[in-house]
Amino acid sequence: MNVATSSDEKIMAALAHGSVFLMFLGPVVPVIIWASQRKKSKYVSFHALQAMGYQALSFWLWIAVGILVALLSLFLIPLAGSLLKDPRDAATIPFLFQGPIFLAIFGWMALSFGIGIVGAVLCLTGRDFRYPILGKWLERYLSYDANPEFQIPEEREDSWVAGICHATAILQLWGVVTPLVVWFSQRERSSRLRFESLQAFVYQAVAFAVYMLGMAVYMVFFLGMFLTLILGGSMSEGRDLQSAPGLLMVLFFGVMIVFWLVITVLMPIYYLLAGYASLRAIRGHHFRYPLLGRLLEKRMELRQTPEVSS
Repeated sequence: MNVATSSDEKIMAALAHGSVFLMFLGPVVPVIIWASQRKKSKYVSFHALQAMGYQALSFWLWIAVGILVALLSLFLIPLAGSLLKDPRDAATIPFLFQGPIFLAIFGWMALSFGIGIVGAVLCLTGRDFRYPILGKWLERYLSYDANPEFQIPEEREDSWVAGICHATAILQLWGVVTPLVVWFSQRERSSRLRFESLQAFVYQAVAFAVYMLGMAVYMVFFLGMFLTLILGGSMSEGRDLQSAPGLLMVLFFGVMIVFWLVITVLMPIYYLLAGYASLRAIRGHHFRYPLLGRLLEKRMELRQTPEVSS
């Protein structure tokens, strides 16, 4: 379907979709385009809202596909090994599975990039575009209408953008950029987005800082263990000197094991909580992260409360 749009609108909509090539920074471009064009062109605004949602969702699906491939590998590799007549051939099984695994990974990348590029090309040629499933759903969600008099409902628009702010937690470090851009561009217009974007930014920033601190501690202990191995091997054969490296090795290994156990437990919780926050925001509900949400809310209320003159 052809749409009556200006050349500038076509270019902006195409840029929103084409930014899929920027990978981790992709969602930032549609957010910037949406923030600058939301009152100028509902056509560009809708396509930017589509693109930011698609690019955030793609990374969640990427993680889901990765987990599925890993689980299938854990099941299929031992199964294939049990069917072999010669047990010595079992060492070749992981290499046989590498082809399909890489094909699934790069095939998914090509598909996700390809859909975005198709959207960019269609918009440049003046044709309307909807992402599979997501596009039609978002059209109904926003009650989008091509009628010139139609305006996208701000409440639904803000709920969608708030959900994207939480969803970019899947991008780890790069994810903090999107809620930060939303906060800078929309804090004066929407109290909802001011709180949700700031909450998402702090949540992701704190998580990343804790992760980096943990990695720093891990590296210190790893280097300590490495030095202990070297020094322990060069020490004399005295009993006391030989026992010290052994105790240090046990300590270092213990810390490393605890570190990875904590990461294994906390990372899924971090992502699940962000995903839940995103779904709640999109459904129009007010969501607060445990502890963090209450603290930010109280701080914002204190800032908004006028001082009483004596």
